[in-house]
Parts: sequence; C-alpha cells; structure tokens
Amino acid sequence: MDTTLDAWEILHTVVQLGGFAPAAKKLNRSQSTISYAIGRLQDQLGVRLFEIRGRKAQLTEAGRVLLADVEPHLAGFHELEQRARVIASGGASEVRISVDSIFPDGRLFEVLANFSRSFPHVRLKLRQGTFLSADSEFSLHNAQICVTGLMSRELLVKPILVIGMIAVARSDHPLLSIHRRLSRSDLMQHTLVTVESAASGTLKHQPRLPAQRVLAVSTIESAISAVRCGLCFGWLPKYRIQSELKSGEFVSIPLPAGKTRDVRLNLVCKDLSASSSEANALSDLLGMGHEAEVI
Repeated sequence: MDTTLDAWEILHTVVQLGGFAPAAKKLNRSQSTISYAIGRLQDQLGVRLFEIRGRKAQLTEAGRVLLADVEPHLAGFHELEQRARVIASGGASEVRISVDSIFPDGRLFEVLANFSRSFPHVRLKLRQGTFLSADSEFSLHNAQICVTGLMSRELLVKPILVIGMIAVARSDHPLLSIHRRLSRSDLMQHTLVTVESAASGTLKHQPRLPAQRVLAVSTIESAISAVRCGLCFGWLPKYRIQSELKSGEFVSIPLPAGKTRDVRLNLVCKDLSASSSEANALSDLLGMGHEAEVI
C-alpha cells in the first residue's frame, strides 16, 4: 500500500471545508484532481471513504475512523514543515533552559506559555533542579539560559527575583513554647530540615551550623512536608507557605536575629550576542530588562 500524505491532506481538506469544490479552491487544484485523488485513495485502501446522501458526499464510518487516526500525523507533518521554514530563515528550533526549583512554578510556566504563544514552533527543553550551577548547566547540559542562586563565572548575570525565606515550625513545636530569648543552643537541640543537592557537581546546602542536627532533603516540597509533620523546623520560602502561615499551622520562630533570609535568583545567559532571537525573547520574558522583584 503506497498512500501519500498528499492524498490524506486532500481528504482532510474536503471534509474540513465540506465539499470537493471548496477543497479544490483552497488547494489550488482542479475539482477533477481532487475527485481522482479521493477515488485513488479509496482504491488503495480497499475501503469506501465517502457515500452519497442526496446531493452531498459524506464520510462513511470507516472514513471517519481512518481520518481521525491520520489527523495527528498531518498536524505533526505541518509542524515539521513550519519548523524547517523557521530553521531555514535562521531561527532556532529549540531553546534549552535550566531553572532552580525555588523559582515559583506558576511564574515559570506562565512565562513559558507566553513564549510558546509567540514562538509556537520552537521546542522548549526545561531542566529543573536544586542549587543548579549555570557553569555546569551550560557545559554539561548545553543550556542557553539558567536561573540560579549560585554565583557564576559568566558575565551576563542579571538579578531577577529575590525570594524571602522565613524560619518556621509547626504551631506545636517545642521551640515555640520557649518564653525567653532563643539562643543558638536552643536551635541545636532540635532538628533542622535543610535542602541539599549535588546537581552542580559539588554538594550544596542551605546555611547551617556545623554541629546542628539536620534532616537533609532534596526538594523544597519535602522540606515543607517535614515541617508540617512537626519533625523539623526550617527556613522555607514565604511565598510557598502563605496558606499555612495564615491558618496558623506554621508559625514564625521568634529568633532575635536571622529569622528571615533572602535568596537572590539570577538570570544567567551563555552569550546573548550569539544566542538566537528566540532565546533572547525568553530572557526578556524572565525579567532581563526589569528590576529584580521581591516576593
């Protein structure tokens, strides 16, 4: 069997426009050519695709089933052709971005959605992780853009977001029952949850005292869960625990100093001058041209 994409495209157009004449007009072919292509396709398949009802040709049940199966392939082929045209005109076929997991998901995916609407034929390759190093992401994962809190040797570094971290514990945690000025030794008697990762090639973790009892986890979500269970206290992103703070489930630990910390996230670009216009557009959406926001 040697049916062609062109024949299936003709069938799809006939059905989409409701007749041979409008399909011929759209495809810039004669009506007899359209009719011949449909007839040949039916002969090749050995299946009737159309049946005449009154003066109209309508899809048979088999025709509906087969067309439904082929439509995703037609759409994929059209996308392939469009991507080829983009590449031929000097555009990028994909943009690779690495983002630290502390960056708000809602903000990230809104940016990616806006980018995809502007560049529908560019594939986005996203990598998320904790304590990502732009140097490693560029060299090991071929990223073009990295959002990270770690320092980088790259020159094109732009602060885009400052995330407030706050020391919290569950409302019934023993630390919150101490009715005096909290000391370092008070903290040392209880377990601190800390996020750590070796994604950059070396172990990185949140600040902690050398002798502090710690529970190391790999994600912020796990750290929040550990605090929610009453197992630990810890410094968590305030924007992620608003509901727990509002309900009173989590309570800010009244430390004399250091109960809040800031994590500054930077947008690091490998080389904007050598990057595609698509990568530059994504950088702009992430905040390249704006002052860093505090959340």
